Amino acid sequence: MSVKPRPVPNIPPRSWSTWDRSVSTKLYHYVSRKVPRKYMMLLEHSGNGLVWLLGAACMCLYPHTTQQQRCAVANFLLAFVLDLILVGTLKSVFRRPRPIYNSSGDFILVVSVDQYSFPSGHASRAFYVAAFACVYLKQWSLWVCLLVVMWGFTTAASRAAMGRHYVGDVCAGIPLGLLTVAIVTQGHFSPDSMLLNAQHLQQCHEAVNKLWLRSATMGRII
Repeated sequence: MSVKPRPVPNIPPRSWSTWDRSVSTKLYHYVSRKVPRKYMMLLEHSGNGLVWLLGAACMCLYPHTTQQQRCAVANFLLAFVLDLILVGTLKSVFRRPRPIYNSSGDFILVVSVDQYSFPSGHASRAFYVAAFACVYLKQWSLWVCLLVVMWGFTTAASRAAMGRHYVGDVCAGIPLGLLTVAIVTQGHFSPDSMLLNAQHLQQCHEAVNKLWLRSATMGRII
């Protein structure tokens, strides 16, 4: 007498969101036991937008900054703004809550949209900074480029490891940062293909001077 095979139960596949939460939770608990949180906080601060914004401002105000360097900083700031717009728009659209195990005690919300998790703004910023740096450094030292990329990857991965984001948020933020640099370099990833050049900076400088003179003249009249 033949034995009929037992029917295979129809188990629905796990959704991407369920898998993402499961992997992210395991990663968070594993890293929390292995790595002191203060080291993770250092990576978080290194990818903070305010830190890079302050650094760019200091570079602009430094009296010995060359015209070429000012042009690089101007394009960096343009990429910074584009990154904020892209990340902020996607966060407000998807409105994915952050992991429930995210420690709010050492977490600073800069704007209200930062309460959402998808995509990771730190991951996007880390990779746009790394890619932007490599655009200028690849002709100088490939080893430095490699170190910068390693920093970008480590900073991005730390977002899920310290419970700020899910793994999927980080995976979405990385290509977003690369897209930002692609836009600023017009798809060529070359210093010669930046959206803003020396002529644009000169025109901007002249426009600001004219506005300043008009304001000063109006102030004297009043």
